[in-house]
Formats: sequence, C-alpha cells, structure tokens
Amino acid sequence: MEIVLGGPGDVDVAAMIWAHAVALRDGYDEVPTLAEARPGVENALGDERSFLLLAVEEGRAVGFVAGGPHETDGSRRAFLHYVGVHPDAWGRGVGEVLLRALPEVLIKNGYESVELLVFADNVRGVRLYERLGWIRVGLPVPHPRHGRVEQRYAFSPASPEPGA
Repeated sequence: MEIVLGGPGDVDVAAMIWAHAVALRDGYDEVPTLAEARPGVENALGDERSFLLLAVEEGRAVGFVAGGPHETDGSRRAFLHYVGVHPDAWGRGVGEVLLRALPEVLIKNGYESVELLVFADNVRGVRLYERLGWIRVGLPVPHPRHGRVEQRYAFSPASPEPGA
C-alpha cells in the first residue's frame, strides 16, 4: 500500500470512498451519489493549508484522510474532517496506515495538533484512535443536526528530531 498526497482532482475519488463507507457503516439503503458526497469533502479542502492523503493499492485509492485548519481560530491546530476507507478494504489496516502517515503531513503544514470527532458508537474507529495515541477531549455530545453522539479526540504529532 502506498500513501500519496492527493490534489483537487482526487476529490471525487475520496467522496465516493466516503459514500460507500458511510452507507455500509450507517445502514443506508443506497450509497449516496457523488453529487451528495462531493460537497463535504470539497469544503474540507477549501483552505491552502488543507491536506488530502490517499491510500492506494494496485493503482486504486482505497482510503483517505482529509483535513485542514481548525475552524478559523488562527491556531496551529488542524481538524481531521474525514477518515474514510472503502468497505472492500475494511480490516486490512488502511485507516491505521493513513493515520500513521498523518504526523509528517501535519508537521510540514505547520500544525502542532489535530482534532477530530467520531461517533461514539463507531467502535472500530474509537479503538483505532485510542490505540494510536489519540486522547479523548471532553464528554461525548449529541451532534447538533441529528443527535447522534460524538466524541472529540486530539493528537499531537511528535516533533522531528533536531537536524532531521
């Protein structure tokens, strides 16, 4: 598996990975269309300090992470909007490989920390974040739009060794 830095031309690929993943995870009757999935990923990448990493196997993207500056607070914190793995690649460590590649990208983009929200009932996601050193921040809260409970997590990438 190769991790590559994505660009604007990869938004549709990431959006469809996300559409397939949430359809299965959340039990949708149908996979959301590109028109439904694309705006969220596109919005997550709307800043010059945004980033998109793709996990590629045999020339095909099977997972991605997308994020950027944390709101507009001017801090050196990033917000990870998406961690998505196509269901065909679930259980193969794609999410872990992506998250392990993330610190280098964060440091290169000038971020000192990153946060994300995960649905509290997403047991696989929660286990992965905690195993990789992400720390719970605060108490779980209901999502403002639909009420599904979310937990905030934070991570600080290790600073590079002097002279590295």
